[in-house]
Amino acid sequence: KKLEQTTTELNQLKEVNTQQSQKITAYESDIKQLKEENIKFNKEAEDCRKAREALAQRAENLNKALAEQGTSMEQIRDRAATSLQRFVDQGAEVTYKNGLIHINFTDDFFFKTGSSFISPRGREALNTVAQALRENPRVTCFIVGNTDTLTIKGKADNWSLSTERANAVVRVLHYTYNINPKRLTSAGKGKYNPVASNDTPEGREKNRRIEIILNPDLDRLWELSKNK
Repeated sequence: KKLEQTTTELNQLKEVNTQQSQKITAYESDIKQLKEENIKFNKEAEDCRKAREALAQRAENLNKALAEQGTSMEQIRDRAATSLQRFVDQGAEVTYKNGLIHINFTDDFFFKTGSSFISPRGREALNTVAQALRENPRVTCFIVGNTDTLTIKGKADNWSLSTERANAVVRVLHYTYNINPKRLTSAGKGKYNPVASNDTPEGREKNRRIEIILNPDLDRLWELSKNK
């Protein structure tokens, strides 16, 4: 009886041992998997850290590039304002807004009423604009014609007149002052971009204008942002 009891206990212990061995094997498998996952997560964490550092570097480069570009455009603005001082004294306006240089001329700088032929004074003013473009060969130029609400006899509409005037400015910059046409864009907004009321002669005079907008070198800005 004792032998049978001992044998039974031994078999029970063997079964327990087998179960424990299986559990140990399972635990070892889990530990191995956890180690592999830990290695994977550590690698992913390292990749995230590197990516975060790279993004931070890109952001720093972009901020520096923006600062450099902004300083450059402000310097261009200051030089343009100095060069155009005589015309500024006569009513032209040079401003810097949102990274762009805006040079505004009332239409009588360039044109007679209803005309898109540029006067000698207008050509002289455009020579100064062209000089700013020559000194900054990567800056582009956007020319926008604007009118008041009064219609002009012989013109289809004010939109046509504003477009013809913007095109006339582009042609002088290109054909007379040899500015690459790839850097020039013209557009006409007609009466649809007023800066004053069209109910008074003074307001209409302000609305009849040519806007010359100097744009920063965005390609260069992108290049600078990618430098490490």
